[in-house]
Amino acid sequence: MKNSLSKIIAFCTRHRFSCAIIAAISLIGVGAAVAQSIWLGNYKTKVANQAYFPTKNCINMAGGLEAPIEGEWGFKFQEDDFSNIKNKGFDTVRIPIDWSSRASKQSPYQIDNNFFKRTDEIIKWGLNQKLNIIINVHNYEEIYQAPDENTNRLVALWSQIAQHYRNAPQNLMFEIINEPRDAFSGDKMNQAQYRALLEIRKTNPTRTVIFSGDNWGTIGGMYNLNIPNDPYIVATVHHYLPFEFTHQGAEWLGAQAPPMGRDFPIGSDKKDLHNYVQKIAQWRTHLGIPVFVGEYGTSESVPRHLRARWAGEVTRELQMAQIPACYFNYNAGFGIYDRKSGWDKLILDSIIDQPQDELKLRR
Repeated sequence: MKNSLSKIIAFCTRHRFSCAIIAAISLIGVGAAVAQSIWLGNYKTKVANQAYFPTKNCINMAGGLEAPIEGEWGFKFQEDDFSNIKNKGFDTVRIPIDWSSRASKQSPYQIDNNFFKRTDEIIKWGLNQKLNIIINVHNYEEIYQAPDENTNRLVALWSQIAQHYRNAPQNLMFEIINEPRDAFSGDKMNQAQYRALLEIRKTNPTRTVIFSGDNWGTIGGMYNLNIPNDPYIVATVHHYLPFEFTHQGAEWLGAQAPPMGRDFPIGSDKKDLHNYVQKIAQWRTHLGIPVFVGEYGTSESVPRHLRARWAGEVTRELQMAQIPACYFNYNAGFGIYDRKSGWDKLILDSIIDQPQDELKLRR
């Protein structure tokens, strides 16, 4: 099992797509290096959450700015992408960004100015369409393996990003790190995100900041996440279950890909999905902060009608629990839009808000 997981993770690292591997990571408590009083979970009276988070229908725009070179993974941003997304009923886009490979390796870890300019252009396109925008630090592979050597650099990246966007409207939101995992788990993950938050707060005192748990940001890692006592925090979790369905035949996983032919739903799939969403809702209640599903989707190798069926079931279950979600992905890997053929309407229709009376009937 361990060797298989290592191979899968190696494939995911090479292709840099979100894999939602349920890794066998031990639960690690928060140590004494940071005073326990900073954590929201230890407060008898929690600070009232005021995070600006108007997201309902969100879609990831991955494969562009986290590629080594924009366009190398089949997607290059165009201005009309944002009107295209807005016109289909989405209110938010999540833009994964690989800042670490565009920054120097030595202190002060300066981010390339030309990359900032390109990112500015893309963000402006989205804001012009009155979309909410989430930007993150994505594909920082070094920190997952060597957090002690890379946490200062992560904090420095966020210092620059926060300073650069300090005057941006509130609907630009920051997500500190995508899918913490491996050595970057438990205490090390919590400490790093807290330090990044402190740096962000120097220039962005009320901007919404999104925290993720470890174990690839999955439901298995959310219980390891400690939330600082800050009123402008949102938490995120990713969902790609059952993995043997969502990733069946995924070419980029090679021999480690689950075999084709897995249907959905079968057996306890619907019950498992319901229980999964209820766990997220319970976590939200416990923390007293907004929680959203930052990624959920299926490989393009999954038969189209099954992709739509799975997406519809997941979306509706989340909507009934009033948990906003961000489908993965717009274009390129896991995508539902192609510049030549347009939107995959079958899948698109399954992830857009449904009338409340229909949701009530499904209850």
